[in-house]
Amino acid sequence: MPRTVLIADDNLMARTLLRDCLQGLECTITEALDGEQALAALAAAPPDVLLLDLVMPRVSGLDVLRAIKEKGLRTRVLVISGMDTQSLSQQTLVEGAHGFIGKPFHPLEVKAAVEGAFAAFAGAGP
Repeated sequence: MPRTVLIADDNLMARTLLRDCLQGLECTITEALDGEQALAALAAAPPDVLLLDLVMPRVSGLDVLRAIKEKGLRTRVLVISGMDTQSLSQQTLVEGAHGFIGKPFHPLEVKAAVEGAFAAFAGAGP
């Protein structure tokens, strides 16, 4: 079964850069333009990995993260944010994120984090 990644970011350039970072990985990539679309995509078909921006219109990334935790979804969330502070990073991990990547990010960092999340997802129980 193919691995899946959802990129949730309201910035087109950020989504494009993240998609480019994942070139070479065998996975299906979908996109959400805001938190509301991310929640709808998660309800329809939860991805293996979610690359999640925190600051988005209508529903924040933090609210999306909390909804994933509340629903018990197995999706591994990698938070990607320009607000790269230790307290914010720690808060997202407490809320259930698998990892935190600060903007600007390096493509190899993103690719390695997604590969690690895929491995963690594969090793997780039902």
